[in-house]
Amino acid sequence: MTRKLTILLMSGPMKSMEPNTAIKLASAALNKGYGVNLFCYGEGVLAIKEGQAPKRFPNVGSKLEELMKKGLKIAVCETCSGARGLHQGEEIKGSKIGSLTKDLVEFLDESDRMITLAR
Repeated sequence: MTRKLTILLMSGPMKSMEPNTAIKLASAALNKGYGVNLFCYGEGVLAIKEGQAPKRFPNVGSKLEELMKKGLKIAVCETCSGARGLHQGEEIKGSKIGSLTKDLVEFLDESDRMITLAR
């Protein structure tokens, strides 16, 4: 049985380095054979916004797309997304605007470990 890690990201991609830390943790875990889930909440939902084009920051969206090709699963809180103007169809391909009470609970149920990254 594959071990699973869930990362709860609550910080936005242009506000802090937590999204980059989440990417590094997810990449390392995937490379060691873990299954990895990422659930974004609060400002963290902006990590899946399609079309990010930062000039001085890492492009979190493109890094997450690369990791999804390696098996990363991503869901974000629908309520938090709507509050920040992120709507269905504006998310990076392969990610999901979902539910705290459904998706996060499912991620946690199948996980051996959880890490929360917040500011």
